[in-house]
Parts: sequence; C-alpha cells; structure tokens
Amino acid sequence: MSRRPQGFILIAVGLVGLTLTSAGWMAGPMGPWSTMGPGSMSQMHAWMNGSDQQGRSAPAPSPGATTIRVVARDFSFSPSELDIPTGRTVNVTLVNEGDLFHDITITALGFGLSASSDTSASGALTPPTPGRYEFFCSVPGHREAGMAGTLVVP
Repeated sequence: MSRRPQGFILIAVGLVGLTLTSAGWMAGPMGPWSTMGPGSMSQMHAWMNGSDQQGRSAPAPSPGATTIRVVARDFSFSPSELDIPTGRTVNVTLVNEGDLFHDITITALGFGLSASSDTSASGALTPPTPGRYEFFCSVPGHREAGMAGTLVVP
C-alpha cells in the first residue's frame, strides 16, 4: 500500500480541523454546543470532585422551625422567589425532581444544599439583614440555563 493516500488523508483531516477551529466550531471545552464560559473547566473539575459550593454549606435543620420546600428541576426552581423575615430561622428543603444533580447556593449568606436526582436535603437558614439575595444552582451551566431565583428578606 502506498503512503501517498495516507498522507493525503492526514492533510485533509488537518485542513478540516483548521477550518472548523477558525470558524469557531471547535471553541470551548464542548465544541459549538458549549454554554460554559471562561474558567468552566476548573469549575467542572471542582464540581466533579465534590467542591461545587466552594465551602458553602447549610447548618443542620432547626427543630420546630418552619420548612420552606424548594423543588429543583432541569433547569428551574419552584418557587423561584422565597420570602423569609430578617432574623427568622427556617429550614430549607431542596427536593431534586430533576434527572441531574442540583444544588441551591446563596453566596451572600454562605448557604448551600445539594441533592442527587430523586433525593432531598435540608438545612437551616437565618438571614441576618434585609435585602434581596440571588440563589442559584452552582453546577456549571445550570445558572446560565435559568436555574436561579431571589430570596427576599424584608
């Protein structure tokens, strides 16, 4: 078998790859379908190794506190707005009805809960000051896909 056809094939594949790269088709870690921005590979690595919430966690549920149920689906929270009075402790229960792993993160309050598909997790939350706080799913790409909401603290 001649080496000429193999060499031609390698050159052709290289030119196709160069063309696709120049056109932006190979950009990002997942090609043209990627919705993850800069730094997403390090975020994905952290998420896959269990450090997706970067040190945020929820205290154990508080006995006797009111429970607020938040349902996570692929890719939304229900309800998407929570109201908790300043200084009142509530137990937040994240119920994951989605097919994927999800969490609820409130960065400003250092709060985070995570749950695999068809499971739930609960933790106590006491907002110390009035304000509007964003909550979101910290799994790479989920927040950008619309998995976010607002905590209102009057």
